[in-house]
Amino acid sequence: MSDQLPASAALLSELDFDAIWVETPEALATACAELEGADWLALDTEFIRESTFFPIPALVQLMSARDGQLPGEDGTTPRIFLIDPTVVPASDALKRLLGAEGPLKLLHACGEDMEVFLRWAGVAPTPLIDTQIAEGLTGGEASMGYQRLVERVAGITVPKEETRSNWLKRPLTQGQCDYAALDVLFLPQVWTEQRAALQKLERMDWLKEDCSAPGSSGGSIPDPEYWKRHRSLWKLSPRGLASWQALCEWREVQIRKRDVPRSRLLADAQLFGICERLPINRFDMAKVEGMRPPQIKREGDTVLAILKDVAMIDDSQLPRVPPSPLAPEWKNRMKRLKREVNAVAEAQGVKPEILGRRRDMEALVIADHDGEALPLPSGWRGDLLAERLAKALAV
Repeated sequence: MSDQLPASAALLSELDFDAIWVETPEALATACAELEGADWLALDTEFIRESTFFPIPALVQLMSARDGQLPGEDGTTPRIFLIDPTVVPASDALKRLLGAEGPLKLLHACGEDMEVFLRWAGVAPTPLIDTQIAEGLTGGEASMGYQRLVERVAGITVPKEETRSNWLKRPLTQGQCDYAALDVLFLPQVWTEQRAALQKLERMDWLKEDCSAPGSSGGSIPDPEYWKRHRSLWKLSPRGLASWQALCEWREVQIRKRDVPRSRLLADAQLFGICERLPINRFDMAKVEGMRPPQIKREGDTVLAILKDVAMIDDSQLPRVPPSPLAPEWKNRMKRLKREVNAVAEAQGVKPEILGRRRDMEALVIADHDGEALPLPSGWRGDLLAERLAKALAV
């Protein structure tokens, strides 16, 4: 057997960086002073979210970079700060760095990271570049993971063995620290290449628009649209659909109040089974597949009260059940929409899912079926697609 390392492993072994552990306010102040003059900040987080609704911040990684100069290119060793948010509160200096007056922030697939920053620091990083979004707009794969992106740009395979490790356990292992540092080390190199491609394609405005969306409430505000995500709502009766909406709205409030995952309170499959059966007592609820006695004891009376309220709604006020995706009418509408999205995607050299998600096209079909205003895309997607989609449904 050869002792020679694979090319990517050999490159990885040659990487030089300093991971600086930050666990005191004084150390954080020193880090912020060093990061102050950056053109870009590369950011990432590690967190635990197994038994809670909100992520538990476990680590925050920050590295500074100069525009036009990759980390280490000037002969100095890149310094990556690993901040322990379990013992260090976010300082005002850090909040300024993370906020609008700070440098441009580079993150990859930043949705949950934004929640972590909001939970710990009370601020969502801005302005920001999400390199996953940027990759899709260059014509690359949609939703490409960080490991594959680094492999494409730098030719290095970043190890992922620590992804599921316990990030709250202290002290972290050397492997965990190296993994966390590598998650920001390549972001400046990735962004440098992506920016050049996007400037050539004249799509920087597209990226700016798409990267302005991730600023959120950190999940603290109940999602009023969650109930629409289920793919089988067409199987419910009108009263069952109204029950599903009401129960989902109740659960969205409760999971945030109790800080538990949706499945820990009542899973989608359980709620859906309840809405199919519409039980009138605990004995009847026990016949719903998957319902466990402790859940019925804890939540049964509340669920039955919600169902009772829905039972009092007049038939004329019940929501319309969406059409079956198996029906020819549905299939024809979806086919026409997909044809338009695919044609524009091909002309623009991007993947179709960058332009229109299946969920968005389904929402258009449902609105058209119900005679409601079409939720057409806006912004740059609207410029490319809105008129074509409206015409496709008007056929």
